[in-house]
Amino acid sequence: MGFAHLDRYADRPSWLSRRTTPEQRLWIALGAAFAAGLMPPGAWRALAALALIVALGAWTSRLPAGALARRVAHAIPFFLLPALALPLSVPGPAAVELGPLAFSEPGLTKAAEIVLRATLAVSAVTVVISVTRAADLLSALDALPLPRLVKSSLALGYRYVYVLNDELERTGRALRSRLGRAPARRHWQARAVTLAHVLLRAHVRGSRIHAAMLSRGYRDGFPTLQPASTVSPFWTVTIVTLLAVVWLAGLIEVSV
Repeated sequence: MGFAHLDRYADRPSWLSRRTTPEQRLWIALGAAFAAGLMPPGAWRALAALALIVALGAWTSRLPAGALARRVAHAIPFFLLPALALPLSVPGPAAVELGPLAFSEPGLTKAAEIVLRATLAVSAVTVVISVTRAADLLSALDALPLPRLVKSSLALGYRYVYVLNDELERTGRALRSRLGRAPARRHWQARAVTLAHVLLRAHVRGSRIHAAMLSRGYRDGFPTLQPASTVSPFWTVTIVTLLAVVWLAGLIEVSV
């Protein structure tokens, strides 16, 4: 399997992993994401307090700063590109002029706020995902009020990624053994030709695995042999309450 990096930091002992269960960590991540997303515009002090809480969460999880930055960077283009249009579309006095383009000061402020909000939300979720095994995280989804079909699709999609990656690795080894030291152009041509074949093989293999799961009693749920965790919800309630207080402080900061 080539996806060991998904759980690379999940087994590290840390304060966050000892004091909270996967279900509780999921609620903490959702609380931080909602606090960042629902923060009223202009609540910079509240956003700074939320950033401090997220930074403390990353520190207590013992997640390397470089690993966290790399994983957050993967999501940056999804909210950075829409934010780049605000300095050009929001009217106001020009702060920066580059030829015919004039970037307004209110637009730059809104863009920076959106990027900060999204970064905080993604960072909180990334910390939880990084310190929790994927299988435990999928089991924790049962604690959320989501449709059963959504939970089953996420769980099966996660397992299908492994199937697809396994087929890609096997096909890659076969191509390297057959092409040897051929030019790079021939390698890329062979990979393009075999891509559809790899997807077909992965689909067939996934269908066989699903049929085997059904024959063994699978009914849209993944049973587990692990005992239920008895970790006290004290710290989870405390952190979620603190996030709610920060959000309320943002409302007060804007209204005053």
